Amino acid sequence: MNRISFALGGLLLAACGGGGGGNPTNPTGSFPAELSGVWQDTLASSGNFRNPLTGFEFSMTEGYSAQLKVKPNGEFYFAHYAQGVAPNCSLVSFFDQMVGQAEWGNNRLTLRPRERRLDVRNCAQSGTFNQRLEPVVFEASVSEYPTFLDTSLLMELSGGPYPLRFKLLNRTPPANLPKLPQPPGFELGQDGPYDEILGLWGRYENHFYNPQTGAYRFPDCCGENRFLRFSPEGYELGMAFVRVNLEGVCKKDLIYYEKGQARFKTTDQRGTDTYQGDVRLAASQARLIVRIRECGAEDGVQEYTLEPLTRYHRWSYTLPQGGESFMLGCQYPTHFWGFAVCYEANPWYTYQRQP
Repeated sequence: MNRISFALGGLLLAACGGGGGGNPTNPTGSFPAELSGVWQDTLASSGNFRNPLTGFEFSMTEGYSAQLKVKPNGEFYFAHYAQGVAPNCSLVSFFDQMVGQAEWGNNRLTLRPRERRLDVRNCAQSGTFNQRLEPVVFEASVSEYPTFLDTSLLMELSGGPYPLRFKLLNRTPPANLPKLPQPPGFELGQDGPYDEILGLWGRYENHFYNPQTGAYRFPDCCGENRFLRFSPEGYELGMAFVRVNLEGVCKKDLIYYEKGQARFKTTDQRGTDTYQGDVRLAASQARLIVRIRECGAEDGVQEYTLEPLTRYHRWSYTLPQGGESFMLGCQYPTHFWGFAVCYEANPWYTYQRQP
């Protein structure tokens, strides 16, 4: 069992080892590329849990963590960890792991283990047990999964030893994303960025990406960081978010950047200090950088060149005498990368002028 690394007493799940023999029922070892990657789910606490391999039942007070890592050739690592208490035992844990070949087809996920191991801790029977190498078959469905920030994929599995709701940690950017039409009520202007708003605007840390060199640095801690730069030629927009995913053992951070042409229209004035209107930001370049960490062999950075898209926003600028600020509004529909400005329910995002 030297291909699997075990870490008990917590939720550390190790990656599967290297290649492996083929599957006689699937000699090419193919697996849908768009479904390969790291799938995971966690739950802080839950109700009663019955170990399907031992029949032992306990209260899952400490929750569970489940993970499926699968490569495009079908090589997989699967882990399911649950921990809690039983009536006559203060601590119970169950850790099921396997490696082998995965197959996908006809709304089914079939895991054909080459090795499978169960680590159990309970009152009466604790130890490590090798399991029979029988196929594990799930009924499966995949759908889009909107997170609080972006859109990933959800894999729902049933009919196997336990139901699972896996979320894909890093979705490959979809190709041929739909382009937004100009929204009803939007007034397209012909003005470039106004002189009053030229320069760098930011929210929290704003030096995570260098547009001149393409160099980047992920901020140290959690949450969002943004910048917005206007020049006579157009605009540059960036967002960094550390720990995008709230579920799962593996962590994901991202940096998004785009640049392009800005067209402003002034539609109204509020008081003597604030001007508002519509702005079209037509990207000519777009880039996504994703960092995976705390994920074993899958740790690393992926960089993507994206198809540039056009976004539509409201804008609002307050003069220095009114407490200078610039805002982008999210009243119009947004595209797949809209989170770089708009997410959650906030209709306005404020940027402060930076030195």
